[in-house]
Amino acid sequence: MRAHEGSAMDCVSCITPTRQDRPHTFFHHERAACPTCRETHEGRVVLRGDSPVRLLLCPTCGPSEEILPGTANAYVDGFLARGEVPEGFEGEIEFKETTSTCPSCLTLLPAKVVIREGRVYFKKNCAACGPSEALVSEDAKYYVRAYAFARAGTEPLKFATKVEHGCPTDCGTCNDHEQHTCLPIIEVTDHCNLECPICIVDNQYSNHIDLDTFARMIDTLVVNEGQCESVALSGGEPTSHPQILELVRIACRPEIGRVVVITNGIRLGKDRAFAKALKESGAYVGLQLDGFTADTHEKIRGRDLVKEKEAALAVLRELQIPTQIIFVATRGVNDDQIGKVVELFLSEDHFLSLNFQPAAYTGHGGGLFGHDAMDRLTIPGVVRRVDEQTGGKLKVEDFFPLPCSHPQCVSLTYLLRLEDGTFLPFSRFVDFTKHGSLLRSSATLPATPEMEQTLQDVLYDVYARQDEIERGPEILAALKRTLKVMFPDRPMTQKESLLIGEQQAKSIFLHHYMDRHDFDLERLRKCCHHYPQTDGRIMPACGFNMFHRGAAKGPGTQTPSWGKKPWVKENGTTRLSIVSS
Repeated sequence: MRAHEGSAMDCVSCITPTRQDRPHTFFHHERAACPTCRETHEGRVVLRGDSPVRLLLCPTCGPSEEILPGTANAYVDGFLARGEVPEGFEGEIEFKETTSTCPSCLTLLPAKVVIREGRVYFKKNCAACGPSEALVSEDAKYYVRAYAFARAGTEPLKFATKVEHGCPTDCGTCNDHEQHTCLPIIEVTDHCNLECPICIVDNQYSNHIDLDTFARMIDTLVVNEGQCESVALSGGEPTSHPQILELVRIACRPEIGRVVVITNGIRLGKDRAFAKALKESGAYVGLQLDGFTADTHEKIRGRDLVKEKEAALAVLRELQIPTQIIFVATRGVNDDQIGKVVELFLSEDHFLSLNFQPAAYTGHGGGLFGHDAMDRLTIPGVVRRVDEQTGGKLKVEDFFPLPCSHPQCVSLTYLLRLEDGTFLPFSRFVDFTKHGSLLRSSATLPATPEMEQTLQDVLYDVYARQDEIERGPEILAALKRTLKVMFPDRPMTQKESLLIGEQQAKSIFLHHYMDRHDFDLERLRKCCHHYPQTDGRIMPACGFNMFHRGAAKGPGTQTPSWGKKPWVKENGTTRLSIVSS
């Protein structure tokens, strides 16, 4: 019996309802006129079967849809061709339009997506604040080609809100949202032991979530999702919560594969007994590690943290606590240390994944952090530095857009553990145009039927070409081992299968959260990192950070750190301010 064929008593997967795929593949946003009133609104083009279809929600006339000419494949090819820049061309190409935000007042308004000198920019014009531009991607070819990785999303078992005013006012998630919750992030406290200049939240130092409320939020997640591979506990600084271990125990239930405590590591390094208790609770650690110098920590985290980070790394190593490293990358501050953190990540077995986050300038700190919206670090810039600073150990071409979220949100690579303990990117021996299911929103390889079939297919491909592939026999041996241990002839729990998958491969993710400069409503629509709320809503991360966090009370600082909250009252209803045409 395979792992996925266990009895209901042995495997929670077998008694969990299955989430259904969306009835279409969400492709991109496109402004269009309502067929009834002719007012222009943001629509979305989806691929349904072999047809491209435009879906539109008019606030006055309601929803409508239009089947566009040609086949889905022809539409995609034509769309990608828009972004091709003729050789020697020195001007500007308008690739598409989307909806973004005014960087000053946060009103939603049209943005032209233009390609200029190999880069991608948003061009916007707010009637109140004037024109603005912002860099969106340092590599136009990567940006355009990423759209080819669009895949159908998956619906949650239950939606939390209804479609009334459109995205992002209805965030919750509504049934127009294009992806279920891959990673729930629960903020368990708004207390913190740092004042980070780059902080994207708005700590009020007023609340620790109580156990009953937290338990209800976990219940809601399970009802909506069935199973969650990971749940992240965040803040504030979650280890400052006086009952953090109890929260972990509540979240460690059969439907949840792993519980990750996102922490700056200060308490871990100072309190070994606490670190040991956290290990025994079954929690993983998401360690914020933005570099290795006092100057870096002072600029990003507000003070010299070299000794505290070293102490945290030491206790994580000693206790072998499963760890994910989180590195916020900022141009001119710590982008010269990207290669060093990759080398550290590859050197220790308890490091499971590495998550690079190009800085998002929003929230209490980030909204005031000095930056140039026209010359910032984006996903291609981080990938290039990984290549340059590791001497090609990891190359630019080893990274691919993640189809689970919007293709512009996340890039990743998986690294197969070879028999000698070294790691090799899957891209060196896998054709992702054939085996795209290997690209998924997971820190490890999951023991699913789809993954088993994919790995078998890859093994056959490698076997046929092993003399042509560098280290072919070693790769073949590693794939055979992986299949044997991940898919034994017995049932496994979700936790056990994750633990085994973690021993076979590591992953590096690059996740670029949005801010007032590069906000793209199209990306938000397929966000899969969500913030569960105490009222039952589960809100897409960037929509929550930019529009909904503290919307009732406004920013926590006297000077708004990311522009005024763009909420307006209309006919007794509160919604986001939108320029419709």
